[in-house]
Amino acid sequence: MDLTHQFKVMPRFPPTAECSEPLGMEDGTIPDDHITASSFVDLSCCTPQKGRLNSGGAWVPWRNEGSWIEVDLANSCVVSGVITKSRRNSAYPGYVTKYKVAFRNQSTSDSTYVTDANGNAKVFMGNTDGHTPVTNMLDQSVVATVVRIEPTEWQRWVRLQFELLGCRRD
Repeated sequence: MDLTHQFKVMPRFPPTAECSEPLGMEDGTIPDDHITASSFVDLSCCTPQKGRLNSGGAWVPWRNEGSWIEVDLANSCVVSGVITKSRRNSAYPGYVTKYKVAFRNQSTSDSTYVTDANGNAKVFMGNTDGHTPVTNMLDQSVVATVVRIEPTEWQRWVRLQFELLGCRRD
């Protein structure tokens, strides 16, 4: 996947109620077939669809290295943040401690990472335990139809639930 092309990036202002709302992972607005991943270990507990925030399960990839989970938002949305969490007390303990976020626009198949002030792919600080949600707001909101979370570091095992924050452009 080519991650060198840039998207239209919107300047980010202090979070506002108008554009920092959940985009539909937790409440099921995003359909199950719009959530995909690099892999998963078990159909009963750990599919990409279990990656919904507070789902009662968690997405767990077959391999930690190179793993990713992706959401097709169907329509162009402004994405301004991510909430991550894990799930405690399970057969696959662990949580994501650091991750990157990539976006794809509907009009192109090219993707790009959210970047830091130096133009490098930004690494977000994730969770420090298996049950406390962590919210990361993007420095700049991005217009995208597809959002990918790529764990880069984890405690014991990649286990992830998440929600995207932003607003729909309907």
